[in-house]
Amino acid sequence: MVLHFQEKGRINPVAAGDRMMADAYGMALDHLVITCVDLVLTYQNRVLLTQRQRPPRASWWLIGGRMMAGEAPTEAALRKASEEANLQDLTADRLRYVGAYSTCFATRHQPPQHHGLHSLNLTYQLELTEAEQGAIVLIPEEYSDWRWVEVTQVAAILAEDVSSDAAIDQALLRVIQDLDHLF
Repeated sequence: MVLHFQEKGRINPVAAGDRMMADAYGMALDHLVITCVDLVLTYQNRVLLTQRQRPPRASWWLIGGRMMAGEAPTEAALRKASEEANLQDLTADRLRYVGAYSTCFATRHQPPQHHGLHSLNLTYQLELTEAEQGAIVLIPEEYSDWRWVEVTQVAAILAEDVSSDAAIDQALLRVIQDLDHLF
C-alpha cells in the first residue's frame, strides 16, 4: 500500500481541469519524474489490456495516467477509472496495491516529443463485478482497442505487436507477474 500523508492547511492551487502552459509542461517533463497510477482491471482471472494510441506508450498497456498535485494515489486511481473507463462509484477499499514501477520512455505526447519522459507508476489491481465489466467504455482519444486476456496470454500479445518496446514490455510483464500473489 502507498501511504498518503497531507498536512493540514495544504492548499492546492491547481484544480483537476487546469493545465500548465505547453512550453512549461514540456520543460517540467525534461527535468522531473512524474507520478502516474495504473490500474490492472481484472474480471474472473482475466486482465484488461488496452491499446494506447499515443506516446509515451502507443502500444498495449493498462488504464491509467498522471496524478494531480495533492491527490492521494487511490484518489487518482479512482479518477482515472472514471475518466478513462467509465467506471463510476468505485471505492478505494477495493483497490489492491500491486507495486511501484519506474518507466523511462523515449518519446512522449507533449513537445518536444523526442525528449521522452520518466514516470513512477503506482499500480493497483481492481477486481470488477459483472456489471462493471460490462459498463467499461474506454475513451477513444486514448485507446484504440482493448481485450480481456488470461495472464498467460499477455507475453504472446506483446510479441505480436511490432510497435511495442521490449524494455517497456518487460515492465508490463513484471506487473502481470506481481499479480500472482493477488489472485
